[in-house]
Amino acid sequence: MKKMILLVSMLAGVMTFSGCVDDKESASVTAVREAKAAQLSALAALSNAQAANQQALADTENALREAKVAYETAKAAYQQAQTEIAKAQAQQAMAAAQNEIQRLANELEEMAIRHKIAMLDLQARYEAALKKADDDSQALLGGLYTAYEAAATNLLDAQQEIARKKIELAKLQAGLVNSDETSQMLINDQKRIIANNEQQIAEWTAMIEVFEAQKAPEEAKAELVTEKAALSQLAQDQKKALTAANKAGQEMGEAWSDVRDQKYSDLALDVYSNGFAYLVDEDGNNTGVSFNDYILLNSYEATSLGKPVEATVDTYWFSITDDKGNTTYTAVMNRMIRKDVSKTETVAPGVESTKTYTAYPTAYYQLNADGVKAYIAAIKANVEKNEGKALEDAQKALAAQQKVVADLEKAEIKDEAAIENAKSLLPGLQTDVNTAQAALDKANAQVAAIQTAFDTMAAEAANWEATIKAYNAASEAYCDAQFAVDKAYDAYTLQNKKVLALQAVVDGQIMIDGNEYTIDGAIAYAERKIEMANRIIMFAKQEIVGLESANSGGVTDLAIEKLEAEIEILEAELPALEKIVADTKAALDAATAAQAE
Repeated sequence: MKKMILLVSMLAGVMTFSGCVDDKESASVTAVREAKAAQLSALAALSNAQAANQQALADTENALREAKVAYETAKAAYQQAQTEIAKAQAQQAMAAAQNEIQRLANELEEMAIRHKIAMLDLQARYEAALKKADDDSQALLGGLYTAYEAAATNLLDAQQEIARKKIELAKLQAGLVNSDETSQMLINDQKRIIANNEQQIAEWTAMIEVFEAQKAPEEAKAELVTEKAALSQLAQDQKKALTAANKAGQEMGEAWSDVRDQKYSDLALDVYSNGFAYLVDEDGNNTGVSFNDYILLNSYEATSLGKPVEATVDTYWFSITDDKGNTTYTAVMNRMIRKDVSKTETVAPGVESTKTYTAYPTAYYQLNADGVKAYIAAIKANVEKNEGKALEDAQKALAAQQKVVADLEKAEIKDEAAIENAKSLLPGLQTDVNTAQAALDKANAQVAAIQTAFDTMAAEAANWEATIKAYNAASEAYCDAQFAVDKAYDAYTLQNKKVLALQAVVDGQIMIDGNEYTIDGAIAYAERKIEMANRIIMFAKQEIVGLESANSGGVTDLAIEKLEAEIEILEAELPALEKIVADTKAALDAATAAQAE
């Protein structure tokens, strides 16, 4: 009984005590709770951004795969085409697939920049949330977050490198890059390897300097505050450079849209894709009915007529063979001439970066005035020979039958039955004349439409050239903005290596590439990395010498083979990188969740 009374008294005391507690938490407790909630929210945003970027890369890869299939399908159709019209349709489909591949290449570049800007913002948000935590939490979560950030960056870089190489491969396979540009692309890849390894040498050297200083943890901790502040500023500089590059990329895209929106561009497409090979209705819509008098334009590719001696790889031309078998080739319009211009700048001490930008000459789709005149004259001659002759024959037949009727009616002895029979043929012959006249009118209208198209192009030529120049300027400006990004990125990564090394000294634990090292072991590891980077640079320089001295024959096949091999190697490395990201993320999540309890 006493035990029961005692228990009731204890419960009553608890209830009484609980009833007296203020249910409002203190300001310090609220601050801690909110700080931990901010950490969780910022970490979730980082993870979501990574996932969204991976999905966007996958979507781009799927779209690229579809564009490649479309190109190969159109190419096969072109090779199997039995008529010139079918070949023209296949060429147009090939051009559309090529444009889509180029669009995806531009989209990939913009996507990479946008994601880097977003990641810098999210990283700053997480770091700001982390600063509100206590010292112990900052030390624990800061180290885990740094490991996760490095792993996630390595994975992202690998994914974007694979995507970039797949775009290059697709452009090569779609014939968007000529042999000279292919050679330069291979050389630029080697220069990129050299630049990346020079940067790695600088970063490993910075880490070695920190470890060799043998600073005490407290001394390193004080220095770490200063170096982190410098890193934060470099992160802002990097964001500014990325934002400027994003803006320059958008302006380049808008400039290209201006090029595509020009009347000249649409008309040039009609010309080189043989769009006037079909009759149009009163509203100018394609009827799908072939214009039999049309003379197909040929590009530089070999055709059933053979490659003409006067044509170059840069022209669209037509041919006429006279009754004696003599063939005349005449150029009507310049073929698109796209050039990839390479620029090299020093982006960090001892580190050079090479970029390319696309430039078009102002002669892009430039008409040959004399060739246009000859082309229109040749089509008019076809109309006269076909529809004109058909009308003349129909008119002659009608006139001949009318004469038969007249002669029968003038005869002294009239044969009424013969007269009626002869007259009965007149409506049909008149219909033949009307039909032939309508066909001639349609053909002449089509010739007039073709003439108008060329006249409009001539009138729009000045605007067209100005638009091309504006695009070229925007393209180069984007290239220059990318150099600024490289400079900011290299400065940030170099500083980040120093911060990582100092953080390792402060934590008393040196983790490199997932393994723990002593200071001497870390220095030895870094020295091996430097030695390896120097060897890679040496091999890359030898590769450049070989590429510069090689002839252009087979260079495209070599580039395709190299890219396919490199993509296979990079994709094989992805699972290991993904596992490191998953492991570091799991460790950070667990620690963050524990801190939040």
